[in-house]
Amino acid sequence: MPRAGLIECDINLTKDKKLVCRHLRCDLHTTTDVLLIPHLAKKCSVPFKPYIPGRFASAKCCTTDFTLKEIQNEMCGRMYSWNRRAKTPIQTMHTQTYRTDLYSHDCPRIQSHDDFMQVVNANGGSYVPEFKMLDYDFTKRHDGYTRQMYMDQIISAYNTTDPMRVYPQGFIWEDLYYVVEHTPFGSNAFALDKNYADTSNMNKAQLMKYLQPLVDHGVPAVAPTMFMLLTVDSSGNIVPSLYAKVANELGLDIIAWTFERSESLSKGGGWYYSSLSEVLRTDSDMIKVLDVLYEDVGIKAVFTDWPSVVTFYANCKGIALR
Repeated sequence: MPRAGLIECDINLTKDKKLVCRHLRCDLHTTTDVLLIPHLAKKCSVPFKPYIPGRFASAKCCTTDFTLKEIQNEMCGRMYSWNRRAKTPIQTMHTQTYRTDLYSHDCPRIQSHDDFMQVVNANGGSYVPEFKMLDYDFTKRHDGYTRQMYMDQIISAYNTTDPMRVYPQGFIWEDLYYVVEHTPFGSNAFALDKNYADTSNMNKAQLMKYLQPLVDHGVPAVAPTMFMLLTVDSSGNIVPSLYAKVANELGLDIIAWTFERSESLSKGGGWYYSSLSEVLRTDSDMIKVLDVLYEDVGIKAVFTDWPSVVTFYANCKGIALR
């Protein structure tokens, strides 16, 4: 069976300041049936507006619009989908052909952070909590609840957990500096990085300066998207990027994201493979990409939405999965 020993929870807040696992704070209109529940739909930050000529359908429903009880007891989770030409809420639930509704029929329950911890613990896994970004006016609307309070609330949830099973992550690097300084699991922290627009134009000295603060603050690993770590040389070979070489030179561990979240590689692979599209031909090239990431870049781990290919590769290479 494919397995992933480290499981991620992107931690967002509810209206009553509970912790809930949601990749995006304001995606409930695209990942649940909230728009089909009238008394909840009217609580959305931006209620549903139907498509009319010249204006696409729109809505914005956030975890901070609802209590945890409303999210868990009244909404059903579903595969992400959104029909921009929907004239009614039910028409917004149009799933693309490359996605599936196979797991939506029994009203999946939205997972709280507590649920996440219980499931991971029951299966002997490790935790990857991600500190998410709060909107700028959250404090004003929630009685002075600050980012510091948010951080401490998450950290306290792991007080009795084996620190070697906690791998905190976030895009705001200052959060990780705080975790390193104040928690026993800071030695497992890793800094997410999607600053591809700027780093792609940096020379070695600039990249050294950019990544050095992680080293200075004791953050042991950096986690950029896959295409930031790979490039194509003059002979058409997939090779480590300058970013990857600098991270290795600084002694940072590297974690890549996200495998198995793209369109067909025969079509270029989309955003996650954007630096390699000129040499990708078939879906089997995924194995080639993963091999370069492991053998040449030296990644310590890779994010995957469904770890079948990663498990296959690990078994072939004799790599022990955690």
